[in-house]
Formats: sequence, C-alpha cells, structure tokens
Amino acid sequence: MKRAMSTFFVFIASSVFASGIGFHGSLRNSVYSYESDQAHTRIYQYARISAASPGSHFTFQTSLRALTDAQQSLPGEQRFKLYSLRINGKDLLNNRLNISAGRLFLHPGTVLGALDGVTAAYDFSHHFSLQLYGGVESHFQRSFDVYKTSDSQTVGGLFQISKFFSSKLQVLYLRKSNNQATFWHLAGVNLFSAIAPKTILRFQAHYDLEQSRLHRLLISARNLWTDKLMTTLEYKQQFPQIYANSYFTIFTPKAYQRVRVGAAYEFLPDYSIQANYQIVAFDQENANQLYLTVGNNFGDLGFVYENGYAGDQLGLMFDIFCEVMPNLIASLNIDYTKYRVEKVYEYDNQLANAARLSYRLGRQWTFDVEYQWLTNRFKSSDSRFLNHISFVW
Repeated sequence: MKRAMSTFFVFIASSVFASGIGFHGSLRNSVYSYESDQAHTRIYQYARISAASPGSHFTFQTSLRALTDAQQSLPGEQRFKLYSLRINGKDLLNNRLNISAGRLFLHPGTVLGALDGVTAAYDFSHHFSLQLYGGVESHFQRSFDVYKTSDSQTVGGLFQISKFFSSKLQVLYLRKSNNQATFWHLAGVNLFSAIAPKTILRFQAHYDLEQSRLHRLLISARNLWTDKLMTTLEYKQQFPQIYANSYFTIFTPKAYQRVRVGAAYEFLPDYSIQANYQIVAFDQENANQLYLTVGNNFGDLGFVYENGYAGDQLGLMFDIFCEVMPNLIASLNIDYTKYRVEKVYEYDNQLANAARLSYRLGRQWTFDVEYQWLTNRFKSSDSRFLNHISFVW
C-alpha cells in the first residue's frame, strides 16, 4: 500500500507538470538541534503542493514530511509522513456537488480528525445541504500505510440548514468501528445564531448511542457590548471520548462540567486587557483557573493562576516582538511557572525562554532562527536550536 500511494503521488505530480495546470506550493527545510542522552541534529523537510485545473473545478493537494537524524537511522514510519493527499471536485452538477477523495482532515460538526476515504457535499438549495463521508481512520503516525477496513471503519453525515434567520443548524451522525466492536457512535445537533443584536449564540448537544447517554452539551454566548468591550459566557458538560478497545476502558468514565467567563476590553488605542476564569467540576472535586493578559501591537504580558483538583500553578508569560529593520523581525518569549500536581508535594519551578529572528526575502523566501532554553526539576539546563528556511511559489 505504501508503494501504491507513492506511485500515485508521482503520477499525479508528473501529470500536473506535463499538462500546464495551475501549480503552486511551499517547501520548508528545518534544522533542530538538541541533547537528550546524546546530541541530536534533526533535519525536517516539508512540502505542500496544490494544483488546479482550468476553472478550478478539479484540484489536487498534498502535504508531506521527511525527517533525517544526523546521529542515527530512523525507521520508515518515523522518517516519512503523509499528512494529506486529496483530489477535489468542486462546483459539479450545476455548482451543487463537491467531492473529495484521499487522506482528508474533516470536522463535520464534531471531532473526527483525519480520514482515508471519500466525502461528498450536495447543496439542495441556498439553505439546505448534506455531507456524507466514509472510509478508514488515517494511520495514527500519519505514515503512508492505510488501515484495513476490518480494523477501522468510519461513516457519517451532516445535514445543515444555513443562512436562515441569521442562524445555522446542523444535524450530525458519526460511527467508528471494526469487525469486532464499535468505537464511537454519536448523533447530535449544533446551533449557531446571531439573531440577537451584537450576540453570537452557540448550542451543541451530542448523544452517545453506544452508551445511551448525553455525551456533550455546550451552551455559550458572546456579546459585543461596544467597539471596545466583549464578553463570553459558556457552560460545557462532556464525557471523555474513549475508544472501545482502549486501555482506559478499565476505568469508569464520568462527565465533567465547566463554566467559563471571559472579557476583553480595549482601554487605550491599541492596548487591551483580556480576562478568563473557568471552574471545572469533576465527580467530587473542582479545579479553578484564572488567566489575565495585557497587550498591544508589540507583545503581551500574561498571568495564570490555577488551584484545586488539577493542581496548583502560578505563572507569568511575556512576549515581545519588534521590527529591527525592514523585513527583519526579532521576538522574545519568557515563561515562568511555579507548580505542584498535588498539595502533598512541594512546589517546583520552571523557566523557559525563546529568542527568534525572522527575515523575509522578497515574496518567496523566509529565514527563521530560534534559540530555546529551559530549566526545571528534571534538567538544570536544556538548550535547543531551530532553523527554518521556507520557499513559496
């Protein structure tokens, strides 16, 4: 299967060059140096390629990565990754039908992830549409391998009513399984509405058909009171989404509840403050988090405080960037945290820094250099170096 997919990619690329079809993409070469048990220098090479037929009714897209470690040889599944490879047919059948096949990344109203298969969306009218998809889950390590249908099957659909009283309603269905068991089996509704003035309402209710229980409930409202003030209020209840053949099925999963309150206010031109507070309620315990940031066009200063069942943390974050000269950007990040996972433990400290220079040469070339340094309870000093060279055409 790996050889078949590689041959297919070469065939498509050759056809694109030969036919003069519109063709563009990007290449990126990254060098990552660090030290674990020994010094490592890893070279990552990324390629994103897309091609379109005249009129853009048919397009081809792919995203790949190759990895080389200068100190050791790596197995093929670590060296080569295929993140996406898809052929798209757009605006077919009187501009009503869109079809995609290959390695796809989908979010059909719920979390799905990557799929090796086919999806088709049909617009019945200006307000009504239907999306269907099916195939197998993409390989966990994003290798060129494809799972057998006996090991992994995914089918689902999404019916959507849109542009109706400033609202959008979705009805979804998703089933993941193999020949022995059903992993996930969900059905639900999503509602997004801007019918209230200066307010965006969001509602999600997903039901677990396999366990016969409400899997996810989300209610949120975002209000834009003025040009300078925005607030968010959200309630969420959800069970952990665990595969039927997962090791974690030995535990009894229980739903958690979360309430989040947020606000953003521009108190001076180009200066704003953001605050978010959330409380997460577990079976018998609670966890709290407060997050504050103050920022402008040149950076942010942040503060985070956590306590309760998820542990205790006090953290400070600082980001700043500036244009040293035309097309040369310098940035600095400092992150300090004092934390403990349980009250019986003493607090640990962690300090992390990153300094970066980015230079853009014309419209096609970008050069980045970044140095990272970290100290914590496990390492008194951990330094890393990254270099990126990107070319876009």
